[in-house]
Order: sequence, then structure tokens, then C-alpha cells
Amino acid sequence: MTALGTTLLVATVIVSLTVTFATGNASRRRPHIVIITTDDMGWNDVGFHGSNQIPTPNIDALAYDGIILNRHYSAALCTPSRAALMTGKHPMNVGMQHYVIDSDEPWGLGLDQRIMPEYFREAGYRTHMVGKWHLGFYTEQHTPTSRGFDTHRGYLGPYIDYWNYVSKMNSGTFKGYDMRHNREVDLKANGTYATDYFTTAAQDIIASHGPGGPPMLLVMHHLAPHAANADDPLQAPQETIDRFSYIRDKARRTYAAMMSKVDDSVGAVYRSLKENGMLDNSIIVFMSDNGGATRSLHRNTGSNYPLRGQKHTPWEGAVRTAAFIWSPLLKDTQRVSNQWFHISDWLPTLASAAGVRVRRPSVLDIDGIDQWEALAYGTGNPRQKLMNNLDEIFGYTSYMEDGLKYVNGSTSDGANDLWYGETDELDKLPSNEEYLAAVMSTPIARAANLDAKVISYLRQHAQINCGNEVSGKACNPLVKPCLFDIINDPCEMHDISDECPSRLREIQQHIEYYRIRAAKPRNQPHDPAADPSKFGGVWNWWRTEPSRARDESHEIPPPPNPLSEETQLIVIIPIVVVGILFVIGTLLYLSNKNIIQLCCRKKNTTSTITSDIPPDTSGSGFNPTTDTLKTTDAAISSKIFVISDRDMDR
Repeated sequence: MTALGTTLLVATVIVSLTVTFATGNASRRRPHIVIITTDDMGWNDVGFHGSNQIPTPNIDALAYDGIILNRHYSAALCTPSRAALMTGKHPMNVGMQHYVIDSDEPWGLGLDQRIMPEYFREAGYRTHMVGKWHLGFYTEQHTPTSRGFDTHRGYLGPYIDYWNYVSKMNSGTFKGYDMRHNREVDLKANGTYATDYFTTAAQDIIASHGPGGPPMLLVMHHLAPHAANADDPLQAPQETIDRFSYIRDKARRTYAAMMSKVDDSVGAVYRSLKENGMLDNSIIVFMSDNGGATRSLHRNTGSNYPLRGQKHTPWEGAVRTAAFIWSPLLKDTQRVSNQWFHISDWLPTLASAAGVRVRRPSVLDIDGIDQWEALAYGTGNPRQKLMNNLDEIFGYTSYMEDGLKYVNGSTSDGANDLWYGETDELDKLPSNEEYLAAVMSTPIARAANLDAKVISYLRQHAQINCGNEVSGKACNPLVKPCLFDIINDPCEMHDISDECPSRLREIQQHIEYYRIRAAKPRNQPHDPAADPSKFGGVWNWWRTEPSRARDESHEIPPPPNPLSEETQLIVIIPIVVVGILFVIGTLLYLSNKNIIQLCCRKKNTTSTITSDIPPDTSGSGFNPTTDTLKTTDAAISSKIFVISDRDMDR
């Protein structure tokens, strides 16, 4: 081949690769991510787990068309769960493991922690938050729009009234208005039912993106079905409450209406994504932040039945939460997954789906595990260990490893350690046929072509069977540690600690590792300076900026590119082509110059070129080039190590 031919071939390959790369980027846009959480929702409060008491047809249709995560775990309380979701770290490794943040307490998630919206914004995402923050706001630097969210429409504290947005702390007499649009107080929203307000905010955000906008991260933290203030804890529009007249318990009836409004919201978000041309490139995650509060403080009648315990306990009713993921990007869907999944896994998992880098050698690693491949293709169970919590102040531990669960100690002196939330037998619930009809009538089910057999099959496999064959051997964790076979005994009825003493000791040794590396809890006592009356009756940050301990190695995210991805390609491709033409011209010039020089050179009279490699004179047949490489490859091949998923777990 002539020099000119070689040059043209190289140029053609370069142009082809450039165009392929450009069009590939255009067709593989980063997905839009929508995370929807409910607050204090029970395991038994969605239809896809088997109960007909509270119909949730939109939630259920998405769950059936996606992947039901039947072993999804969170922390036992609001603040720790949100810290884990945002950081990808376990709450006990960031000092957020003990209780929750009251609005008049001067502490929050450390400013040295890099959180989800910061990673995604750096990768070109527009980041939005709607609803509850609850990670501290005693300084302005702790608020959502100071921590990576481009926008926030919602409240900063633990709970509010559903209509007037006033929050009263149980710890004292302080009360104040708590609703923000970014950092400004949002008074216009007052009087709108909170779930409806958050739904409208989410729809506005989705519409502002559209199909040609930058990728979107939308974190939507509902207030519902968390109890409001103690003097009027359960609230919903009366016309919605009236639809559940078959529920005899008035409080539970209102709770059902609160859940129904959340279900309406999920359907509205789905429709908005579809109407704005974003649905086919979206990932929707739905979960509860912890179990329902059937009794005691902030009681909302949430049902975790048949799981044991409730919110703020070491039992499954507190930490095993209803969850699913839906996306056209998932290859293996319409199934029930029993892989272990912790709330801290969402950051690396969603980042993996979006091509966002979250693990960096310059900063402390995260605890969460990337489970995107396992979810998308159903390839296995990457997680084998799961620390629910180790709280040395309350004095309890809840930990799982290889299908065994360890419980030592409890909260409230064991007052909430039993089984709660069983449906009233006198309630005339909708039939299974009525349930199926409600789910199949949703636009979600129609778009997915769901049929009654698929729904019934998935629903059956998403239910928990406590197992009558499990003989109950009671265990009081306030007296001694308990051990359960959590796979075959999901309702924690039979203690096997006496039968497996060696495994008990081994697990205790592993727990000690977690305890030693745990961070000191960040909790602080109530501060009178937080009194909303000092800020016009509004909950507001009340301290100046603290000394910031942020890791200086964190890069400052670049400003968002004002051009769409397609426009960027239109600009970039001509620049690349001009550059390639310049290279071709240069190569042609140099090639012609070399040809002229060769024509003027005397023809070489010898055709033998001396080799730089000396001949083999040993008679061994050893080739110092190829044989050395073969020997080196063999040495490397003999040292390949297999790292199991279990070794990678944290």
C-alpha cells in the first residue's frame, strides 16, 4: 500500500470512530432518575404485599412491571435513613445513627460528607429535591440548596401540618411555619394539602426539563403517611377519607386516605414523565424510609404485619421496607427479587446506571454496593452482610449475615417488640377481583400489558409467610442476644442462639469491627436560640456558618453547559473534522516530500538488512523475544486471584 493510501485509510478510520463516538453519546443519554420515598409507611400498607385494605393501584402497577425488592432494608428512623441514602454510607459511619434531628437541635449531616446531588450535578445533572429534608438546618450551609440541590421545594424539619405547614416540637413549646422554595419562605403554598403541593412541584420540575433538557435527578420525599403534630396527627381530604368507609378504625381510615393520595401522586409523576417525553429514559425508585409507627410516639396506625416490631426497634418491622425499582433500562423485570439491598446501596447503584463516578481514591470510600448489574440482569446477590444499626446510647444492635439475624438489646424497654397491625376481621375489604381490576385499569398497567395471572403470581411471591412449621422459641434481647434464621423465619419467632453458639460468637466478633470504626454520634441538645418566634414565626437557620471541615480534595462541579447535548455535537463534530483534514494535509505533504527524497537516493546494492536480534547458537530453540513474553504471561496467569462478592461487601 502506498503512503497516500495508508494516510487516507487512517483518516477514514479516525472519522468513523469520531462519528460513532458522537452518535453513540447522543443515543446513550444519561437517564433521568426519580426517587420517591414515603415516610413511616408500613410493609403491609401497599397492595403488592398482599393486603386489600388500602388499594394502591399506581404504586402496585409500577412494582409489578419493575422489580419488587422484597429484602430492601433501611435504618429504623427517618434521619439515619436519609443520611444513608444521600451519602452511600452507613449512618453509624457518619455519626447519624442515634435518633432523629428535632428542628431546635443544632446539628446535622456533616459538611465534610459529599452527598448524592453533588456527584450527579458534577456529571451534568440538574438536581432537584421536593418535600422533606430532615438532615439539619441550624446553619444555612446545611440546607439542601447549599448541599448540591439546584432547587428545593419543601420543608426542613421532621414533620409539618398537612394544610398549614406549621411544625410543633414535642420537646418544647416551639412551633413555626416550615415550607421553603429554595431558601425563601413559601407562604403561597399555605392551605394546599401537602401531598398535592409536592406533586405539583414535581410535575413543574419534570416539565421544565422536557426531552431535550439535561438529565434530571429528582428526589421526592413525601410527608405522608407520617403523623403531623400531636394535636392533629392524621390528615387527609374528607372526600378521600370517605372512600374508605369500610375500615372501622377512624384513624386507620384516615391513614388509608393519606396513602391513597401518595398513590395518586405516583401516578401523576409517571404521567408527567410520559407527557414530557422522558419516560423511556427514566429510572423510578420507590421506598419507605423505615417501617410504620403502629403505636407510641408519632403513631400513624401504619401496619408492618406480619413482620415483628415497628419503627424505632431492631426488628424487621422497622427496617425491612416496601420498595421497588422501575425502568425501561432494566432487562429482567416483572419479578420479585430477594437479593439483600440496603438503602446506602442506592447511591452507587444509580450512579452506575447513569455513568456517574462516586468512588474516588482521594476521599473516604462509601459503604454502599453497586447492585445495578444484579438488578438489571438478575445476575445474583452481591450483598451478604447488612448492619441495620448499632446504637450504644439506646443500647441495641441489629445485624444480618449469611441469612442469620442477630438482635441484642431493644428500644423503649421492649415495649414495641411484638407483632402489630393485623387487619380487623370485621372490615369488609375489597375482593381480590376488585383489587386486580383497579390495578389493571391504570395507564401504567395498560402500557405494560400486565395481565391478571402475572399480577397474581408476583403478588403471591411478594407476600411473607411466617411459617406455621416454625416452632416459637421466645427470646428477650434485653436479657441475652437472639439469633434468627431470617430466611426461613422472617417474622423472628424462633431463637436459635443456643443451637448455634459458634456462629453467634463469630457474628459478635464481626459486629465488634463495626463498633470500633463507628463515628461518634453528632446529636446535640435543644437550643433556645432556635425559637421560631425570633424569626417571625418561621423555622429558620439560627447560627452562623461553622468552621467547615469539608475535604479540600473535592472538586468544584463545573457550571452546567447551557447547550443541549445535540447542540454540543453539532458544534464539536465540525471542529473534529477540520482537525482531521489538517492532519491529512500534513501527512500528504510529508509523504510527498519523502517520495521525492527516495527518488533522488541511490539504489541500495545490498538487500540484506542486519537483524538487531542475535541468532540462536545454543541449539535450544529459545527465541528471546517470543519465549520471554510467553514465560512472563504464564507467571502472571498463575497469580490470578478470585475476589468473591462476599469479600467486597461492607
